[in-house]
Amino acid sequence: MNWDEFWNDDFCNLPRWNNCNNNTKKKKGNKMNLENGDRVRLAGGKRPMTVSHAYRAHNGGAGRYRVTAQYEGSGAQITRYDHEFVRLDDDYETESKGIDKMKGKLFQTKEETPRFGIGLAVNSQNEYVLEMKVTGALEAFTMKKDSEQLEVVMPYSFAVKYSTGPQLYQFRGSEGSVTVGDLLLSLNSQHAKGGITIGQVVEINTKSDKATKSFDGMKIVTEPLDGE
Repeated sequence: MNWDEFWNDDFCNLPRWNNCNNNTKKKKGNKMNLENGDRVRLAGGKRPMTVSHAYRAHNGGAGRYRVTAQYEGSGAQITRYDHEFVRLDDDYETESKGIDKMKGKLFQTKEETPRFGIGLAVNSQNEYVLEMKVTGALEAFTMKKDSEQLEVVMPYSFAVKYSTGPQLYQFRGSEGSVTVGDLLLSLNSQHAKGGITIGQVVEINTKSDKATKSFDGMKIVTEPLDGE
């Protein structure tokens, strides 16, 4: 047990000792500063995440807030105290996407007749700079949230969650091959002792760069049991 945290956060909150906090430095985490849906990163980290759950910790948490966030792309989840996260603003979001996701990748414009280009950099206006195919010209496009002019050209992919844990796994596939809710039988088991694993499709058309291989298994065809 961390006795310093116990003294500052728990012991001082007892009714007969409710004045001792006046002489104690307030610790981070006493005020919630994140909400579901916020985009964040770990303090000192770069990978963006989205907050999926925020709650007050009781057992061993000294009443501080804990946050569960999901990494963009991989879908992996982590849980930390809220002060260990940094909220991302729109400028960071654009810059982060530019650094992590655009350089050297093929994009297509969201025009009636799409044009294609290779990502080069992010300019001072936080626009994506592309070298366009065919012409070789350099053009800049905005990628601000809800007004994106580009999208990455990616193979069709879908996300699977196994019964063995909360992490999401991305796989390549063909459009229409699976739908959300489909059960899949994996021949490449996620169990430590081997065997088979059942997963469920939780999202389709994810356009994830984490999808580097096809699903090694088969779709389970089910039918309802007769209740009589």
